[in-house]
Amino acid sequence: MSTSHAYVAVTNDLNQDQRMHRICNIIHRAGYQVTLIGRRKSNSDSLYDHSFAQHRLSMFFQSGVLFYLEYQIRLFFYLLFRSKPAIMYSVDLDTALPVMLASVLRGSKTIHDAHELFTEVPELLKSPFKRWIWQNIGKMTMKGFDYRITVNYSLAMILGDTYRCAFIPIRNLPIDKELSTAKLEFQRPYIWYQGVLNQGRGLEEMITAMTFLLDFDLRIAGEGDRSLTLRHLAEKSKAKDRIHFHGWMHPSDMHSWASNAWLGINLLDGSAGNYYYSLANRTFDYVQAELPALHMDFPEYRIVIEQYGVGELLTDLNSDCIVSTIQNLMADTYKYNQYRNACKKAKEELTWKYESEKIMDVLNTL
Repeated sequence: MSTSHAYVAVTNDLNQDQRMHRICNIIHRAGYQVTLIGRRKSNSDSLYDHSFAQHRLSMFFQSGVLFYLEYQIRLFFYLLFRSKPAIMYSVDLDTALPVMLASVLRGSKTIHDAHELFTEVPELLKSPFKRWIWQNIGKMTMKGFDYRITVNYSLAMILGDTYRCAFIPIRNLPIDKELSTAKLEFQRPYIWYQGVLNQGRGLEEMITAMTFLLDFDLRIAGEGDRSLTLRHLAEKSKAKDRIHFHGWMHPSDMHSWASNAWLGINLLDGSAGNYYYSLANRTFDYVQAELPALHMDFPEYRIVIEQYGVGELLTDLNSDCIVSTIQNLMADTYKYNQYRNACKKAKEELTWKYESEKIMDVLNTL
């Protein structure tokens, strides 16, 4: 199988997609020559080294309808004229159509990986016509894939009902890591966020809450559509000297900062279905850093907290609720230490080595 090729398609610029790095490594270890395909952004850093090949498609349009249309066309023709692939792997609906069309023409086996309820993202809820287009792309393509996977059990059930075909849940568990011993310089204990800075991540509410959390800094690692908006909001805040934006970080650097933090945050707007039924990577990255975290009281996070006790659930996404929850936890040292100890225990179980076996099962069947 050493000459068999596998092409994996996403629409990001590759460096921050840790789930796909892990999955591509598994496919590579199964004997395939893997190429992870993404897009080049104007501010993309150099690609990180991996055991698999990576290729960024250069785009004329960087956002909006024309970006998606251009990416579909460029991806289709890239897949059409490469060495014949044994496997084509689509990530989310925005790569499903070109992967499906190219696979039919080239006779490749296919896998679709749904990272979210794509048609329920906040941007599409405000645009019924665009949402209708993506819904129909899903209906046209999903049953044609040989296998479909997703990131949690809730999404597996919802997507299975929507498209009337089976989805295998493979959670975004990280590779197990030693607790970072890196010494970082900081004045105050800090609250930590890592991830994309997009709409509905609760960061506006967290920045507002910082005015009343005088004992803490807020440190944010990542970039996204809301990067400028959040920086402007922070600059207007009375707590502006305690709010720090770190931009994109290498995963090992993020782990160091998370390991030194006092609390992690994973705040989401539940009015969008893709967030309400999510199970974000950072949930488990925080556990690996032995960092208690504040999560929303949504189905998948409730399961994690009830089973492992690695943090608190927030019932409402507003600054008052954030402030009172954090202040109560700060006052209850015993409870906080319980969460720390729970993270130390849970990190042994919540690792990629168990989920990766499910990917191997799919590859072996293909």
